[in-house]
Amino acid sequence: MEYEMISEKELDRLLEKEQGFVIDLRSPWEYAAYHIPGAVNIPYERLKKVRGLPKNVPLIFYCERGSVSMVAAREMAEKGYRAKSLTGGIHSWHRRLG
Repeated sequence: MEYEMISEKELDRLLEKEQGFVIDLRSPWEYAAYHIPGAVNIPYERLKKVRGLPKNVPLIFYCERGSVSMVAAREMAEKGYRAKSLTGGIHSWHRRLG
């Protein structure tokens, strides 16, 4: 299975329709500082140990700038998950807020 890169606009569309499980791969302190509403914090280092992630909705990963989330999305897609990565990470999402 392939993963997909999505824009912040596509993320907004998916969230409006409640069609995604958003995962912030950054550290707990970065998550606490600011995060996408509704996102859960699973630092990348812990991702492989997490069990019970939903397979019926896309997993939408983001990190600081997008590189770690691409790796995570690829790894999870290889395990059969519907995985997406936010292009540009939290910076692209935060920047558009003005």
